[in-house]
Amino acid sequence: QGLSIWFDTPNSLTGQAVWLRSNGNRGANLDREWESRSLPIGNGSLGANILGSVAAERITLNEKTLWRGGPNTSGGADYYWNVNKQSAPILKEIRQAFTEGNGEKAAQLTRKNFNGLAAYEEKDEHPFRFGSFTTMGELYIETDLSELRMKNYRRILSLDSAMAVVQFDKEGVQYRRKYFISYPDSVMAMEFSADKAGKQNLVLSYAPNPEAQSNIRTDGTDGLVYTGVLNNNGMKFAFRIKAIAKGGTVIAQNDRLIVKGADRVVFLLTADTDYKMNFNPDFKNPKTYVGDDPELTTQSMMNQALLKGYETLANNHKADYTALFNRVKLTLNPDVTGSDLPTYQRLANYRKGQPDFRLEELYYQFGRYLLIASSRPGNLPANLQGMWHNNLDGPWRVDYHNNINIQMNYWPAGPTNLSECTWPLIDFIRGLVKPGEKTAQAYFAARGWTASISANIFGFTSPLSSEIMAWNFNPMAGPWLATHIWEYYD
Repeated sequence: QGLSIWFDTPNSLTGQAVWLRSNGNRGANLDREWESRSLPIGNGSLGANILGSVAAERITLNEKTLWRGGPNTSGGADYYWNVNKQSAPILKEIRQAFTEGNGEKAAQLTRKNFNGLAAYEEKDEHPFRFGSFTTMGELYIETDLSELRMKNYRRILSLDSAMAVVQFDKEGVQYRRKYFISYPDSVMAMEFSADKAGKQNLVLSYAPNPEAQSNIRTDGTDGLVYTGVLNNNGMKFAFRIKAIAKGGTVIAQNDRLIVKGADRVVFLLTADTDYKMNFNPDFKNPKTYVGDDPELTTQSMMNQALLKGYETLANNHKADYTALFNRVKLTLNPDVTGSDLPTYQRLANYRKGQPDFRLEELYYQFGRYLLIASSRPGNLPANLQGMWHNNLDGPWRVDYHNNINIQMNYWPAGPTNLSECTWPLIDFIRGLVKPGEKTAQAYFAARGWTASISANIFGFTSPLSSEIMAWNFNPMAGPWLATHIWEYYD
């Protein structure tokens, strides 16, 4: 009901734990169900995609700061930061070539001197210093059910409440799962329930990122703690899960949570990394972006969430989200024809030329929903995929492109009354200033700062090693980014 995206058929489990690399492949994500039929939820730092299979719920997890690369790889701080070519003296020769009408000479000098030293693909250098956004792994919750004799299936993303719901009937029982990720309480909540007692028989397990050294241990009799260290740069990450059951039993055993005969189960999940945003990085310190121990921060988050309980967490989440989302309503036409169809059918009809003004309203509000879910104060801005990513690596490293890509993410912010969602972008730009001073001096002998086409979470402002200047040479990226700050102020 209300503004919702929904499906009437469950996903399979064929795409689970694909762990694809891109290595330059810009094609579609091969895990097609994840890309086009999962439900994205998030709070600006923690993100998840709900697949909604019947036999086993599959949930892909992301923590937006979980990145490879940076100054803490085995190459060290100098290896990471010393990627600018000292090309400013060549500017005079390039300008002279243009003056003489020798465009080819100017282009060749630019190609050879105004790229950088860092590769954009992991296969081209070791250790990989630019890095990439990477998955935190996947959760599976086996349900002891099958699709046999199942009916009335729905997988729903409610834009009104920022909640995902999976529900279906089977053999006289209505099963329901509800998911949300709270910004004020920094926790993901998952509720499994049914309209008859004792129907929750669940086994929760985790598939970790295979490019990390991971450890799983029990946390009392009703919880698990997952800790890991990325192989590339030693970044620590952790997440905790607690199960709160009504009726039945919960056992933490053999790296799994086992629920038997419960009426209702709530899983709470907290996640974090040891990444620290730094506006004044020390170029000699490999740990300049290393902060608090995520085992401790996730414990603190979990303790607070357990004290509040599910109902309070749900109420806090809804109040926080709707305070932003409900600022704008769009009504194009009161006609509701076709709005009772699954969203994919409405899209198919729309492609055939059938008007659906309510679908256009839904599309507009979905853009606002995604920005709220992926860009909240105190964290990183939305990246090339917002914050949802199911692979070890991804197209264009799932980074921050200082061009129309990052701009498109933030088009809705001001015009649709979500200006607070711009704050992460402003903080991100602040983090580029000091490294960008080195880049401006090296390439242009200029005061101030600039950036180039691609940025990461570790202050990367240099051009990359490619000699294809059509995309790699973007010396105005810094001033262009600064226009976003001016527009916000104005």
